[in-house]
Amino acid sequence: MKNTRSSVKKEVRIEVQAASAQPDAKPRVDPFDTTLLGTGIPNYVVDPSCLDALPPLATLDEIEAMNKFYNEHPVLHKETTEELAEQHRRHARGETGNVFYQGTGVDKGFDKEAAWIQTYSGRRFNPTNPNPDAIVIQDIAHPLSMQCRFTGHTKKFYSVAQHSVLVSYICDSNDALWGLLHDASEAYLVDVPRPLKRSGKFEAYLEFEAQMQEAICKRFGLPLKEPPSVKKADTQLLATEARDLMSPLHPDWVQRVDPLPFLIEAWDHNKAKDMFMKRFFELTCGDSANSHYQHYIRYKDQPSMI
Repeated sequence: MKNTRSSVKKEVRIEVQAASAQPDAKPRVDPFDTTLLGTGIPNYVVDPSCLDALPPLATLDEIEAMNKFYNEHPVLHKETTEELAEQHRRHARGETGNVFYQGTGVDKGFDKEAAWIQTYSGRRFNPTNPNPDAIVIQDIAHPLSMQCRFTGHTKKFYSVAQHSVLVSYICDSNDALWGLLHDASEAYLVDVPRPLKRSGKFEAYLEFEAQMQEAICKRFGLPLKEPPSVKKADTQLLATEARDLMSPLHPDWVQRVDPLPFLIEAWDHNKAKDMFMKRFFELTCGDSANSHYQHYIRYKDQPSMI
């Protein structure tokens, strides 16, 4: 008998098991329903925690049956069911994704009276009074990958995210995470040109910038003071970027250091974001870095589901 995908569906049936009703339990919100917000926006944008209530797509017994079936019909095996088994085990342990994907800022963790912005992941964030617990890595990687260095005056688009990745490789290895996040405040405050920062009229911005970077350091367990190796790498990279990415330099712009002995090839925003996240996982997840990165790749266009 010829096996087809339809026959697989008939022989192996996966069902989402409904949770037992609890009299005092909070009513379950369908994460994919759009009635709360309207205009086609799913509920998980407002309340990502409603995704946590979803059980795995298959029980361990169903996964065992699937493994047996696919061992007998290997040509039909598209994705490893071990991934589903791991999903089940993680759900049972109460684990969901990377800890730095999770934070407040959706229904709590913000000042309702303060000015705020909406972040990429759908959080309400107070940039003038930042809460470290509301800072998540996807809200840093995405906007930095969308912002061009040198206020856009480059021959090609060159993002702050790519700059940050390169700094993390150039600085001392012990300071690499600080190097990756040294411009992370710009994810919430944008990049202001250096002449404006030094004009004497941007004291408020500089105060907010220092406050934001301090919150970021607290969130990711970094020392509050920028390491000297990060500052050195930033300066070396500036000279290299000027050489490789700017139009012929004006003779008055004299670099303080020699450029580095490699040519910078500018990445588009998607690659810059991916490389930023990959580097972040390398620096924070140890041996599980690749699995975290693959998880990110699968859900990167759904920031609330990572």
